[in-house]
Amino acid sequence: MFEHLVRKVVRDIDPYAWELSSEAVAAKHGLRVREVIRFDLNTSPFPPASWNAAMEAARADGQPNEYFDTSYAELADLFAAYYSVGMDNLIIGAGADEILDITTKTFLDNGDRVIVSTPTYSMYPIVSEQMGATVQRVPLQADFAPDIDGILAAAQGAKIIWHCNPNSPTGNATDPAAMERLIADAPCIVVVDEAYAEYVGWSAVPLIARYPHLIVVRTMSKAFGMAGMRLACGIATPDVIGMMNRVRPPNSVSRVTARVGAAALRDIPAMRANVAAVIAQREPFADALWEIGAHVYPSVTNFLLTRWENPAIAQSVYEFLEARGMVVRNFSSHPLLPGHLRITVRTADENARLLAALKEWREQRER
Repeated sequence: MFEHLVRKVVRDIDPYAWELSSEAVAAKHGLRVREVIRFDLNTSPFPPASWNAAMEAARADGQPNEYFDTSYAELADLFAAYYSVGMDNLIIGAGADEILDITTKTFLDNGDRVIVSTPTYSMYPIVSEQMGATVQRVPLQADFAPDIDGILAAAQGAKIIWHCNPNSPTGNATDPAAMERLIADAPCIVVVDEAYAEYVGWSAVPLIARYPHLIVVRTMSKAFGMAGMRLACGIATPDVIGMMNRVRPPNSVSRVTARVGAAALRDIPAMRANVAAVIAQREPFADALWEIGAHVYPSVTNFLLTRWENPAIAQSVYEFLEARGMVVRNFSSHPLLPGHLRITVRTADENARLLAALKEWREQRER
């Protein structure tokens, strides 16, 4: 009835696709919600540091009826210390997706062009297309490394290069020298999304001092265990941040999220211990998946991309696990990743539960 009033670019967008919610999975298979384990979202199995104390501090504020500090001064100070930048190098938002959205609102006009390596995080085309931009896709190379020459050639006349490092869903990181070459030679804005940077141990943030067209996006959703709270920041030169602040929503980060985020940023050793615990599980988990029959790609992140015998087998694995309350990311019918599933590395007990289910699946298949 109202479709003719919707912007054409919105009607034409291929929307982001989620797996079923934990509540829907539980209802579908007769499980309790707490029995469902998310192996699909690359989240931490650990809550953020000082969670209980931070929530108590938020309750003690006693001001849910009042807006929070729109400058996020406390958070900005802590982010600046963590990333070794100035407070004027930062823009804070409700999750990395809001930082991506702010970036497109700052730089893209209708008809502009952006460059995306594929496969990668599917929100880059979505946030670009919603501003009327066109997306040019440059395939990753056979080993999932970015095609730097191809990206730079495509970027002539473009406005933004989107680059996920480490990349999702492939799990690999760009070589640091290749990364600097991409940034140095790019004729446009380069946005490096470092959602998984804590797992790989290096960042493009120091390059901002040399390359004023670089924006780095960092999130608290993964290593810091705050996916349900929504907190992230963009890091760039003060001039770029000043422009981005013109379109930043004034109060998208709640005082509760800010309290929890501040507590987490004051306890970096706790975050690093949680990251180390996940990394310690990664290789044993990968080895066990290989033994069950999956091809497991190398990963420097908290997830593993796996390839199965064919798309039908991958779909079978996905459905078998979901029925037992374990949700993995389903790429079985993805045009670039047919027969693939992405699996988050979680705790030893949770990983063991998934492996036990896969062994059951294999035994049933072999009968």
